[in-house]
Amino acid sequence: MPKRLVPLLALALLTGCVSKPVVSLHHAELEAASLEGLGLQVVLKVVNPNSYDVQVRTVHVQVTIADKFSLPPIDVQPNQWLPSNDTTMVKVPVTIPWPVIPGLLAETLGAPSVTYRVKGTADVTAVRALGIERNDYPVDEEGTLPRQLIIDASPVKIRL
Repeated sequence: MPKRLVPLLALALLTGCVSKPVVSLHHAELEAASLEGLGLQVVLKVVNPNSYDVQVRTVHVQVTIADKFSLPPIDVQPNQWLPSNDTTMVKVPVTIPWPVIPGLLAETLGAPSVTYRVKGTADVTAVRALGIERNDYPVDEEGTLPRQLIIDASPVKIRL
């Protein structure tokens, strides 16, 4: 490919032609309990609707649950490719500090789920062959976390 075409292709891919991958919570698994809190492995279902592969190199995000409980910042380097027009499971380690859990359970009392918001940036690469990089790609996602997940993961079982 002529060198002068690469910048044009890069510009086309990183402007209006790009569709944002669709991210949703698939499930979470209890990883470990430590002095810091409850360690979960959150598995995200990521659908890449683009006609080219996208690599997620690094993710720097802040998670807020129920608009009031901020979790420790998440900085991970999954270095994982999302194949074009496909679904990929991406694991992200999350720690819920012990002092947050009682308030979180109380917040969800009588509700099947609680809202969360993930806000930050990701460094991504598009098109494996060309390696077109974009750093600080904005991430701002909202979703719901099933209350049962929190109850199942909690070391203290509450009967209601």
